[in-house]
Amino acid sequence: MAGGPPGNAVASLHSYVSHLRRQLEPGCPPWGRNRILRREPQGYVLAVEAERVDARRFEDLLREGRQLLRKARYPEASRILRASLDLWRGAPYADLGDYEPAVCEAARLEELRLATLEALWEAELAWGQDYVTAVAELAALSAKFPTRERLGWLLMVALCEVDRQAEAVAVYNRIRRTVAQELGVDPGRELRALFARILRDESVGQACLQR
Repeated sequence: MAGGPPGNAVASLHSYVSHLRRQLEPGCPPWGRNRILRREPQGYVLAVEAERVDARRFEDLLREGRQLLRKARYPEASRILRASLDLWRGAPYADLGDYEPAVCEAARLEELRLATLEALWEAELAWGQDYVTAVAELAALSAKFPTRERLGWLLMVALCEVDRQAEAVAVYNRIRRTVAQELGVDPGRELRALFARILRDESVGQACLQR
């Protein structure tokens, strides 16, 4: 703003901080020492335990879910991975606009969210859950992220589990065209191998997932 901040900027800031402190520590007396939103020489510091931060809890649960998946403990992996996704409530740091550090962190978390969805549906398919639901969910995800080959791979497996091999072949061809047009490459080795198994009319379900 031209001419510097308005004259009441400091008073407004103190008012906002005071209101926020009452929300964060409702039991703290008016002149008590605030433990969460503290005043330090360099400014205000928001000090919370790592386990109370949704982003940190999300990553911890994702790590745990992946470990369970590697151990073939599919029902437990599914439960933990769903719990990690339940922590999401819209796009991260959306209220910070184009602030570069926030944009970069939001992109990193979004990549982890997609990896979580892939791990979840791998656990669900390996566990032998509702394949019809899996097809619907994975079809929507694959359409939204058409170059995400792992989502396409999982969708193809789910389609074969409900005897829809022709549609699985169509999914492969769609991904092949998309990655060629947008990225200038061929599909990866795993997707090509799955496609070849489908053409040979080999089983592609549990044998592919439990690798």
